[in-house]
Amino acid sequence: MTKYIENWVYKLKIQYVQPVIDKPTKYIKSVFSTIGGIYTVSEIEEKFLKTHNIFDILENSNIFLGLFIIFIFYVLYHRKKDEVSYHLDKKDISIRLKLSDILKISNSAIVIPTNTTFDTIMHDSFISEESIQGKFQKLFYEVDFAELDKLIQISLDEQYPNPTDFEILDDRDNSKRKRYKIGTVAKITKNKVHYYFLAVADVNKKGKPENVSMENVTQSLGGLWDYLIKDGNSEQITIPVICTGRAGLKDGNLEDVVRETIFSFIITSREEFIAKGLTVCIFPLSLKEANVTWDKLCEYLKAQCAFSIENSKRIKRLLDEGKPVD
Repeated sequence: MTKYIENWVYKLKIQYVQPVIDKPTKYIKSVFSTIGGIYTVSEIEEKFLKTHNIFDILENSNIFLGLFIIFIFYVLYHRKKDEVSYHLDKKDISIRLKLSDILKISNSAIVIPTNTTFDTIMHDSFISEESIQGKFQKLFYEVDFAELDKLIQISLDEQYPNPTDFEILDDRDNSKRKRYKIGTVAKITKNKVHYYFLAVADVNKKGKPENVSMENVTQSLGGLWDYLIKDGNSEQITIPVICTGRAGLKDGNLEDVVRETIFSFIITSREEFIAKGLTVCIFPLSLKEANVTWDKLCEYLKAQCAFSIENSKRIKRLLDEGKPVD
Protein backbone atom coordinates (compact mmCIF):
# COMPACT_ATOMS: atom_id res chain seq x y z
CA MET A 1 0.00 0.00 0.00
CA THR A 2 2.86 2.40 0.85
CA LYS A 3 4.47 1.84 -2.55
CA TYR A 4 1.12 2.36 -4.28
CA ILE A 5 0.63 5.72 -2.52
CA GLU A 6 4.21 6.77 -3.27
CA ASN A 7 3.72 5.88 -6.93
CA TRP A 8 0.43 7.81 -7.08
CA VAL A 9 1.99 10.88 -5.42
CA TYR A 10 4.96 10.87 -7.79
CA LYS A 11 2.64 10.61 -10.80
CA LEU A 12 0.75 13.68 -9.53
CA LYS A 13 4.06 15.49 -9.16
CA ILE A 14 4.95 14.79 -12.80
CA GLN A 15 1.54 15.92 -14.01
CA TYR A 16 0.83 18.95 -11.82
CA VAL A 17 3.86 20.11 -9.83
CA GLN A 18 6.70 19.69 -12.31
CA PRO A 19 5.18 22.00 -14.97
CA VAL A 20 5.00 24.79 -12.36
CA ILE A 21 8.60 24.16 -11.26
CA ASP A 22 9.82 24.17 -14.87
CA LYS A 23 8.02 27.39 -15.91
CA PRO A 24 6.87 29.35 -12.83
CA THR A 25 6.75 32.70 -14.64
CA LYS A 26 4.27 31.27 -17.14
CA TYR A 27 1.77 30.64 -14.34
CA ILE A 28 2.37 33.99 -12.65
CA LYS A 29 1.80 35.82 -15.94
CA SER A 30 -1.34 33.77 -16.59
CA VAL A 31 -2.81 34.66 -13.20
CA PHE A 32 -2.22 38.41 -13.59
CA SER A 33 -3.40 38.32 -17.21
CA THR A 34 -6.66 36.81 -16.01
CA ILE A 35 -7.05 39.50 -13.35
CA GLY A 36 -6.38 42.18 -15.94
CA GLY A 37 -8.97 40.62 -18.20
CA ILE A 38 -11.57 40.63 -15.43
CA TYR A 39 -10.98 44.31 -14.70
CA THR A 40 -11.21 45.13 -18.41
CA VAL A 41 -14.57 43.35 -18.66
CA SER A 42 -15.80 45.20 -15.55
CA GLU A 43 -14.85 48.55 -17.10
CA ILE A 44 -16.72 47.65 -20.28
CA GLU A 45 -19.74 46.70 -18.17
CA GLU A 46 -19.66 50.02 -16.35
CA LYS A 47 -19.24 52.09 -19.52
CA PHE A 48 -21.83 50.46 -21.72
CA LEU A 49 -24.31 48.87 -19.28
CA LYS A 50 -24.00 51.54 -16.59
CA THR A 51 -23.74 48.81 -13.94
CA HIS A 52 -20.86 47.69 -11.75
CA ASN A 53 -21.73 44.15 -10.68
CA ILE A 54 -18.27 42.79 -11.39
CA PHE A 55 -16.61 45.58 -9.35
CA ASP A 56 -18.98 44.85 -6.47
CA ILE A 57 -18.06 41.16 -6.55
CA LEU A 58 -14.35 41.98 -6.61
CA GLU A 59 -14.63 44.43 -3.72
CA ASN A 60 -16.49 41.94 -1.56
CA SER A 61 -14.20 39.01 -2.36
CA ASN A 62 -11.01 37.78 -0.75
CA ILE A 63 -8.32 38.76 -3.27
CA PHE A 64 -5.90 36.11 -2.04
CA LEU A 65 -8.52 33.39 -2.34
CA GLY A 66 -9.29 34.60 -5.84
CA LEU A 67 -5.63 34.48 -6.84
CA PHE A 68 -5.32 30.98 -5.41
CA ILE A 69 -8.40 29.74 -7.31
CA ILE A 70 -7.10 31.20 -10.58
CA PHE A 71 -3.69 29.64 -9.97
CA ILE A 72 -5.20 26.20 -9.30
CA PHE A 73 -7.30 26.54 -12.45
CA TYR A 74 -4.17 27.10 -14.54
CA VAL A 75 -2.35 24.21 -12.88
CA LEU A 76 -5.23 21.89 -13.70
CA TYR A 77 -5.61 23.25 -17.22
CA HIS A 78 -1.91 22.99 -18.09
CA ARG A 79 -1.25 19.65 -16.40
CA LYS A 80 0.90 17.14 -18.22
CA LYS A 81 -1.01 14.22 -19.66
CA ASP A 82 -0.13 10.83 -18.25
CA GLU A 83 -0.10 9.46 -21.79
CA VAL A 84 0.86 10.72 -25.23
CA SER A 85 0.08 9.03 -28.53
CA TYR A 86 1.26 9.57 -32.11
CA HIS A 87 0.61 7.78 -35.39
CA LEU A 88 3.37 6.57 -37.62
CA ASP A 89 3.72 8.82 -40.65
CA LYS A 90 1.14 7.70 -43.25
CA LYS A 91 0.33 4.52 -41.33
CA ASP A 92 -2.75 3.69 -39.27
CA ILE A 93 -0.58 2.47 -36.42
CA SER A 94 -0.20 4.35 -33.14
CA ILE A 95 2.55 4.33 -30.55
CA ARG A 96 1.80 5.52 -27.06
CA LEU A 97 3.77 6.32 -23.92
CA LYS A 98 1.80 5.92 -20.69
CA LEU A 99 2.54 6.42 -17.01
CA SER A 100 0.77 3.58 -15.24
CA ASP A 101 0.88 0.19 -13.60
CA ILE A 102 0.87 -2.13 -16.60
CA LEU A 103 -1.58 -4.55 -14.99
CA LYS A 104 -4.15 -1.75 -14.84
CA ILE A 105 -4.09 -1.24 -18.61
CA SER A 106 -7.33 -2.24 -20.37
CA ASN A 107 -8.25 -3.04 -23.98
CA SER A 108 -4.79 -4.33 -24.77
CA ALA A 109 -2.69 -7.46 -24.71
CA ILE A 110 0.06 -7.31 -22.06
CA VAL A 111 3.73 -8.32 -22.24
CA ILE A 112 5.08 -9.94 -19.06
CA PRO A 113 8.90 -10.04 -18.86
CA THR A 114 10.20 -13.36 -17.54
CA ASN A 115 13.31 -15.54 -17.49
CA THR A 116 14.43 -17.96 -20.19
CA THR A 117 13.40 -20.96 -18.09
CA PHE A 118 9.89 -19.54 -17.62
CA ASP A 119 10.01 -20.22 -13.89
CA THR A 120 7.09 -19.11 -11.76
CA ILE A 121 8.22 -20.07 -8.24
CA MET A 122 8.20 -17.16 -5.81
CA HIS A 123 9.81 -18.95 -2.87
CA ASP A 124 12.87 -17.12 -1.56
CA SER A 125 12.19 -14.33 -4.11
CA PHE A 126 13.10 -16.47 -7.11
CA ILE A 127 10.37 -14.41 -8.77
CA SER A 128 10.10 -11.12 -6.90
CA GLU A 129 6.70 -10.07 -5.57
CA GLU A 130 7.51 -6.54 -6.78
CA SER A 131 8.19 -7.61 -10.36
CA ILE A 132 5.51 -7.44 -13.05
CA GLN A 133 5.46 -11.23 -13.25
CA GLY A 134 5.19 -11.52 -9.47
CA LYS A 135 2.30 -9.08 -9.31
CA PHE A 136 0.56 -10.87 -12.18
CA GLN A 137 0.89 -14.24 -10.48
CA LYS A 138 -0.38 -12.97 -7.14
CA LEU A 139 -3.28 -11.16 -8.80
CA PHE A 140 -4.58 -14.11 -10.81
CA TYR A 141 -3.18 -17.25 -9.15
CA GLU A 142 -2.40 -16.23 -5.54
CA VAL A 143 -0.02 -19.03 -4.41
CA ASP A 144 -0.83 -21.96 -6.72
CA PHE A 145 0.86 -21.61 -10.11
CA ALA A 146 0.23 -25.10 -11.45
CA GLU A 147 -2.33 -23.90 -13.97
CA LEU A 148 -0.06 -21.08 -15.11
CA ASP A 149 2.88 -23.48 -15.55
CA LYS A 150 0.66 -25.78 -17.59
CA LEU A 151 -0.53 -23.01 -19.91
CA ILE A 152 3.00 -21.70 -20.42
CA GLN A 153 4.34 -25.15 -21.24
CA ILE A 154 1.52 -25.85 -23.71
CA SER A 155 2.39 -22.66 -25.57
CA LEU A 156 6.12 -23.48 -25.59
CA ASP A 157 5.57 -27.08 -26.71
CA GLU A 158 3.49 -25.89 -29.65
CA GLN A 159 6.35 -23.74 -30.86
CA TYR A 160 9.33 -25.82 -29.77
CA PRO A 161 8.40 -29.53 -29.87
CA ASN A 162 11.93 -30.81 -30.49
CA PRO A 163 14.62 -31.38 -27.82
CA THR A 164 17.04 -29.35 -29.92
CA ASP A 165 14.82 -26.27 -29.49
CA PHE A 166 15.92 -25.73 -25.90
CA GLU A 167 18.77 -26.43 -23.48
CA ILE A 168 18.49 -28.79 -20.51
CA LEU A 169 20.21 -27.38 -17.42
CA ASP A 170 21.80 -29.81 -14.98
CA ASP A 171 22.66 -27.35 -12.18
CA ARG A 172 19.19 -27.08 -10.62
CA ASP A 173 16.59 -29.33 -9.05
CA ASN A 174 14.10 -26.94 -7.45
CA SER A 175 13.26 -24.96 -10.57
CA LYS A 176 12.62 -25.59 -14.26
CA ARG A 177 15.47 -27.01 -16.31
CA LYS A 178 14.42 -26.19 -19.87
CA ARG A 179 16.12 -22.99 -21.00
CA TYR A 180 14.85 -21.29 -24.15
CA LYS A 181 16.42 -18.51 -26.20
CA ILE A 182 16.09 -14.87 -25.23
CA GLY A 183 13.10 -13.50 -27.13
CA THR A 184 11.02 -16.66 -26.75
CA VAL A 185 7.33 -15.97 -26.15
CA ALA A 186 4.69 -18.03 -24.34
CA LYS A 187 1.13 -16.83 -24.78
CA ILE A 188 -1.61 -17.42 -22.23
CA THR A 189 -5.14 -16.04 -22.02
CA LYS A 190 -6.70 -14.94 -18.75
CA ASN A 191 -10.13 -13.29 -18.46
CA LYS A 192 -10.18 -12.85 -22.25
CA VAL A 193 -6.91 -10.89 -22.18
CA HIS A 194 -3.81 -12.18 -23.95
CA TYR A 195 -0.60 -12.14 -21.92
CA TYR A 196 2.70 -12.66 -23.68
CA PHE A 197 5.41 -14.00 -21.38
CA LEU A 198 8.63 -12.73 -22.94
CA ALA A 199 11.99 -14.30 -22.03
CA VAL A 200 14.39 -11.40 -21.48
CA ALA A 201 17.21 -12.87 -19.36
CA ASP A 202 18.92 -16.04 -18.20
CA VAL A 203 18.86 -16.69 -14.45
CA ASN A 204 21.03 -18.84 -12.24
CA LYS A 205 19.66 -21.58 -9.99
CA LYS A 206 18.67 -19.01 -7.35
CA GLY A 207 16.80 -16.80 -9.81
CA LYS A 208 19.43 -14.06 -10.14
CA PRO A 209 19.61 -12.63 -13.70
CA GLU A 210 22.90 -13.16 -15.52
CA ASN A 211 24.78 -10.73 -17.79
CA VAL A 212 21.82 -8.59 -18.83
CA SER A 213 22.78 -6.05 -21.49
CA MET A 214 21.18 -3.97 -24.23
CA GLU A 215 21.68 -6.99 -26.46
CA ASN A 216 19.07 -8.75 -24.31
CA VAL A 217 16.69 -5.88 -25.03
CA THR A 218 17.30 -6.03 -28.78
CA GLN A 219 16.93 -9.82 -28.94
CA SER A 220 13.84 -9.82 -26.74
CA LEU A 221 12.09 -7.20 -28.83
CA GLY A 222 13.03 -8.96 -32.06
CA GLY A 223 11.62 -12.23 -30.76
CA LEU A 224 8.41 -10.55 -29.60
CA TRP A 225 7.82 -8.82 -32.95
CA ASP A 226 8.48 -12.08 -34.83
CA TYR A 227 5.98 -13.92 -32.66
CA LEU A 228 3.32 -11.25 -33.04
CA ILE A 229 3.80 -11.12 -36.82
CA LYS A 230 3.21 -14.86 -37.09
CA ASP A 231 0.87 -15.69 -34.21
CA GLY A 232 -0.39 -12.39 -32.80
CA ASN A 233 -4.01 -11.27 -32.74
CA SER A 234 -3.55 -7.89 -34.47
CA GLU A 235 -4.49 -6.11 -31.25
CA GLN A 236 -3.05 -3.32 -29.18
CA ILE A 237 0.11 -4.41 -27.35
CA THR A 238 1.37 -2.97 -24.09
CA ILE A 239 4.96 -3.57 -23.05
CA PRO A 240 6.84 -2.40 -19.94
CA VAL A 241 10.38 -1.04 -19.94
CA ILE A 242 12.05 -4.45 -20.04
CA CYS A 243 15.34 -5.40 -18.35
CA THR A 244 15.52 -2.28 -16.17
CA GLY A 245 14.12 -3.66 -12.92
CA ARG A 246 15.48 -6.64 -11.08
CA ALA A 247 17.16 -7.83 -14.30
CA GLY A 248 19.91 -5.29 -13.65
CA LEU A 249 20.71 -3.89 -17.10
CA LYS A 250 24.46 -3.28 -17.05
CA ASP A 251 25.06 -1.06 -20.08
CA GLY A 252 21.87 0.97 -20.47
CA ASN A 253 19.10 2.75 -18.63
CA LEU A 254 15.37 3.39 -18.82
CA GLU A 255 15.74 5.99 -21.57
CA ASP A 256 17.85 3.64 -23.69
CA VAL A 257 15.26 0.86 -23.42
CA VAL A 258 12.30 3.13 -24.18
CA ARG A 259 14.11 4.49 -27.25
CA GLU A 260 15.09 1.01 -28.42
CA THR A 261 11.53 -0.27 -27.98
CA ILE A 262 10.02 2.57 -30.01
CA PHE A 263 12.70 2.48 -32.71
CA SER A 264 12.61 -1.32 -33.04
CA PHE A 265 8.80 -1.33 -33.39
CA ILE A 266 8.88 1.42 -36.04
CA ILE A 267 11.62 -0.19 -38.12
CA THR A 268 9.95 -3.61 -38.05
CA SER A 269 6.55 -2.08 -38.84
CA ARG A 270 7.88 -0.61 -42.10
CA GLU A 271 8.08 -4.14 -43.50
CA GLU A 272 5.59 -6.21 -41.47
CA PHE A 273 2.35 -5.66 -39.59
CA ILE A 274 2.99 -6.31 -35.90
CA ALA A 275 -0.05 -4.86 -34.16
CA LYS A 276 -2.64 -2.09 -34.34
CA GLY A 277 -0.64 -0.12 -31.86
CA LEU A 278 2.05 -0.26 -29.21
CA THR A 279 1.93 1.20 -25.72
CA VAL A 280 5.18 1.53 -23.78
CA CYS A 281 4.04 1.55 -20.16
CA ILE A 282 6.30 3.26 -17.63
CA PHE A 283 5.79 2.78 -13.91
CA PRO A 284 5.89 6.37 -12.54
CA LEU A 285 8.33 5.63 -9.71
CA SER A 286 10.83 4.20 -12.21
CA LEU A 287 11.27 7.74 -13.59
CA LYS A 288 12.26 8.96 -10.14
CA GLU A 289 15.56 7.10 -10.24
CA ALA A 290 16.12 7.41 -14.00
CA ASN A 291 18.18 10.25 -15.43
CA VAL A 292 15.43 11.28 -17.84
CA THR A 293 12.27 13.38 -17.81
CA TRP A 294 8.80 12.50 -19.03
CA ASP A 295 9.00 15.39 -21.52
CA LYS A 296 12.20 14.06 -23.05
CA LEU A 297 10.69 10.63 -23.69
CA CYS A 298 7.56 12.20 -25.20
CA GLU A 299 9.63 14.40 -27.50
CA TYR A 300 11.58 11.37 -28.74
CA LEU A 301 8.36 9.50 -29.54
CA LYS A 302 6.94 12.48 -31.42
CA ALA A 303 10.08 12.88 -33.52
CA GLN A 304 10.36 9.19 -34.37
CA CYS A 305 6.73 8.93 -35.48
CA ALA A 306 6.93 12.13 -37.52
CA PHE A 307 10.04 11.06 -39.41
CA SER A 308 9.46 7.29 -39.55
CA ILE A 309 9.34 7.18 -43.36
CA GLU A 310 12.48 9.31 -43.72
CA ASN A 311 14.32 7.13 -41.18
CA SER A 312 13.22 3.96 -42.98
CA LYS A 313 14.45 5.28 -46.34
CA ARG A 314 17.77 6.27 -44.77
CA ILE A 315 18.28 2.82 -43.24
CA LYS A 316 17.37 1.11 -46.52
CA ARG A 317 19.83 3.32 -48.38
CA LEU A 318 22.61 2.53 -45.91
CA LEU A 319 21.87 -1.20 -46.16
CA ASP A 320 21.89 -1.03 -49.96
CA GLU A 321 25.17 0.87 -49.98
CA GLY A 322 26.68 -1.68 -47.62
CA LYS A 323 25.88 -4.68 -49.79
CA PRO A 324 28.84 -6.28 -51.55
CA VAL A 325 28.96 -6.03 -55.35
CA ASP A 326 28.20 -9.35 -57.05
